[in-house]
Amino acid sequence: MNAIAVTFLAPGRIWFLLVVAAMVAAYIAMQFVRRKHVVRFTNIDLLDQLAPSRPGWRRHVVAGCYAAAAVVGVFALAQPAERKLMQTESGGQIELVFDVSLSMEATDVDPNRLDAAKAAALDFVAQVDENIELGLISFNGDVAARVAPTLNHDKVTKQIEDLELGEGTAIGDALAVAADVIGEPTKDKPDEPAGAIVLLTDGETTVGRPTAEGAQVAADFKIPVYAIAFGTANGTVTDPQTGDVIPVPVNYDELEVVADVTGGVAYEAPTTEALEEAYAEISNSLNAGVGDPIEIVTELTWKYVAVALLLLAVGWLLGLWWLRGLL
Repeated sequence: MNAIAVTFLAPGRIWFLLVVAAMVAAYIAMQFVRRKHVVRFTNIDLLDQLAPSRPGWRRHVVAGCYAAAAVVGVFALAQPAERKLMQTESGGQIELVFDVSLSMEATDVDPNRLDAAKAAALDFVAQVDENIELGLISFNGDVAARVAPTLNHDKVTKQIEDLELGEGTAIGDALAVAADVIGEPTKDKPDEPAGAIVLLTDGETTVGRPTAEGAQVAADFKIPVYAIAFGTANGTVTDPQTGDVIPVPVNYDELEVVADVTGGVAYEAPTTEALEEAYAEISNSLNAGVGDPIEIVTELTWKYVAVALLLLAVGWLLGLWWLRGLL
């Protein structure tokens, strides 16, 4: 995001406005002096010939144009300039891939895996540099690209809050979709990834392509995957139809393979605190790729001079028209 501000390269010259203020004060004082010099005439017709009606308020408009031109001229003398902060390079993209399978109902993490993961993901989004595009993909048995990569991180926040659970776990398909969204490295930077994938899951692939195959798609695009295994080995869920308690342990080994294949990092997050620490570390790593902003200064003096000349021209034309009757 670019920050723009208008400043002056020679701000000390703005003190010349005091000269303009003195001129305006002198003009106002002259109006009161003129009223004291009254000549009495007994012949009204002769008075009309010698002292025709004055233009009244019109002469003040003309004087106002000249005064405004002087003010703008002083600002031009102070060399106004536009200062713009621009990033030296793009921060790239981050595709947040979020598991919403039924195993995320497990309460081995308080209050449950899903709500704890949502809270940590929202904190992660808040930490990501505003120059980095964020996207969101959720998956259970199906993969849903909820938010295309965008600098509007609020969109991602809203979608995270609205995530709901469903059956199945398609990690491999989700990785492939995320890699396809980010795409291959650009031609001018063929050795640098166009983005990164942050994967949060608590299970292993049950439908679709194998996890390793999805990881290979990301690796082919040179996209690193930061994989977070969230939950503990003691997680369980209850089958709503049978009432059976089903173990849903976290499969960290599968995610470690993903990180190895793609050149990313795998994290174990058995608690909310560990998940927050993993997200913080990932955020710091990815934000480090954003270039330092540079300042671009564009002088605007000519624009102020043009405005001052325009005001002078308007005042001159109005003077010819109203005060001298030449137009």
